[in-house]
Amino acid sequence: MKKNFLFYNPVGFYTLFSREIHRFMKVSVQTLVAPLLSNILYLAIFGGVLKTRSADMGGMNYLQYIMPGLAGMGAIFAAFQNPAFSIISQKYQNTIQDLNSYPISNIEKTLAFVLGGTVRGLLIGLLTYLATGIFVGFTIVHPIWFFGMITITSFVFASFGLLCGLLITSNEMLSFVLSIVITPLTYLGGVFFEISKLPGVLSNFKYINPVYPLVNLSRFAYLGAAEGSLTLQGIAVAIMTVGMFWLGTFSIRKGYGLKIT
Repeated sequence: MKKNFLFYNPVGFYTLFSREIHRFMKVSVQTLVAPLLSNILYLAIFGGVLKTRSADMGGMNYLQYIMPGLAGMGAIFAAFQNPAFSIISQKYQNTIQDLNSYPISNIEKTLAFVLGGTVRGLLIGLLTYLATGIFVGFTIVHPIWFFGMITITSFVFASFGLLCGLLITSNEMLSFVLSIVITPLTYLGGVFFEISKLPGVLSNFKYINPVYPLVNLSRFAYLGAAEGSLTLQGIAVAIMTVGMFWLGTFSIRKGYGLKIT
């Protein structure tokens, strides 16, 4: 049986996947409660200041407008951090090379880390929805699509987190990626305002910002209204989903970051 077969060792895959889930659940106050409170604070601050403002898309309430963005933003950070810090911590413990000896396929290894991050991101998205629903209501235009988009968003950034964890060698560099790359992409990805409101060339930033189609499609599923072409954004999301997962699998297969130097 070939080593790259998807279900080469289901028990081994489930063991690694369970370890990733248990890892963040053991410190749930830090991994789940803290980001949830941050999202609620965002809602309170922006909602309190701009609660009388209406978004351009159908004149909806601003609190309703930012809710799917907050859920997506929380999912992005949580999903990215889970595999990234898991890999980095193993490097600090000098145990990262053990991953090479696990009797599971490369795809199973990738899936275990990525799905662990996806579960964490989805939990943050779901908890954000439940918490903010008290203020904006629990109605979702397309509920299956909405939670599907939160899952896809989590999957994409969990794959990116795995890739960064493999290629980066320290927590400082990882924090740099979070602060200098992911945070600006998120803030300029349509979480808090319509991208069309950005001045000048910044309004075209959406064409190269991977966060924008993820947030915009989530907002459409939640509210039934969004900016731009949903078809093109759907194609972009599909490419990102497949591409990021392939890069993660390729990196593990090549052994990038899996050897102590």
